[in-house]
Amino acid sequence: MKKFAAILAAASILVGATACSNSEKAGKSSSNKDPITLAVWGSSPSESKALEATVASYEKESGKDVKIEVIQDNFQDALTSRFAAKNAPDVFYLESYAAPKFIKSGVLADLSKDIKNQDDFYQPLLDSFKDKGGKLYAAPKDYSTLALYVNKGLLEKAGYKVEDIPADWEGLVKFSKELQTKLSKDQAAMIFDNTLARNLSSLIASGLNPVTDKGKADFTSNQKAIDYMKSLVDGQKAGYLKNPKIDMGIDSAGAAFGTNKAVMMIEGNWVLSALKQEYPDVKYDVLPAPTVNGKKETMTFNVGYAVAKDTDNKKGAVDFVNYMTGKGQKQWSEMSGTLPTRQSVTKEMKIDQDPVLSAHANGAAYGTVWSSGVNLPTISQAFDNQLLAAFNGDKSVEKAMKDAEKEANDEIARQE
Repeated sequence: MKKFAAILAAASILVGATACSNSEKAGKSSSNKDPITLAVWGSSPSESKALEATVASYEKESGKDVKIEVIQDNFQDALTSRFAAKNAPDVFYLESYAAPKFIKSGVLADLSKDIKNQDDFYQPLLDSFKDKGGKLYAAPKDYSTLALYVNKGLLEKAGYKVEDIPADWEGLVKFSKELQTKLSKDQAAMIFDNTLARNLSSLIASGLNPVTDKGKADFTSNQKAIDYMKSLVDGQKAGYLKNPKIDMGIDSAGAAFGTNKAVMMIEGNWVLSALKQEYPDVKYDVLPAPTVNGKKETMTFNVGYAVAKDTDNKKGAVDFVNYMTGKGQKQWSEMSGTLPTRQSVTKEMKIDQDPVLSAHANGAAYGTVWSSGVNLPTISQAFDNQLLAAFNGDKSVEKAMKDAEKEANDEIARQE
């Protein structure tokens, strides 16, 4: 799940591939006995095993064969090339972040009338695979959200309890500043990520949507959002907010947390596997992500199953997608450790009652999905580049955001 691949391949290639394959489609024939091809990216051993087992269950029930094709590197680029070569898989993984460009290119099958019981999905997850007209182009298979992880041992050693942690961002920052005075220099009260992918929901809760209705960048029109970004920069300079890689020389937030170098982190449920397997002695609680500007917020990272528009086996492909996001979702979620996208499966698995997973699952109803039009990759890259300059002390936050806005909008204008 932890995969954030930006699609920067030209949409014109995909459009051209669609036009060519449409003209040749009349000469093709299909058979229900043909295997359903499924393209996925390389994943963890547990997810790979879960996929194979769930696919096997589908094959047994349906009598159809599924051919799994694993693309280890550059998944989106490889998929783009497959479309250009008129050799696209029937079904493939699709990130919500990548969906707008694929939808715009016209290579995806419209699944609006094909996916069963759509009201059962968490609607923000479903909506991220729709176009502006409401047509659906993928069915959500699983997701991750951000939540606040607390190292109970370090917190209690510093003289605090979990109940002392404020639920709002402003209070959490003040608490982190106080907590840092009780820690050693190589420890952090809280570790953070400074990318737009992790902070989009906080900016929106502050009153700023960095992607305007016209698809342009806006980083400067809201002072509360500027103040939020300043709180990150100020905390990093003062040492109570630290970036694991930049400030601590540690590869990941999970490693910093697991080795008792951080009391708190706002992270996705993808860290759970490492915490269980590599750091089993660390005792922790998981709380909802802090409110911002009095509003519940978190980021949601969503993956779905999409079907190629020009597949000769749409009936089989749709049947497979409905199984994997329907009857087979419980098996997949239990074996892979991912979160189910259907509310009914969440309740059946009692995830909403789980002390560790409930904060993540509850966030699915209100989280901001990491997807916001075809220009989001350009906008996020400019944000990340310029905000890093503010963290390095090269620019003020105001100057960094002004430069980021110009950088993004100039590039968007160039692409248009």
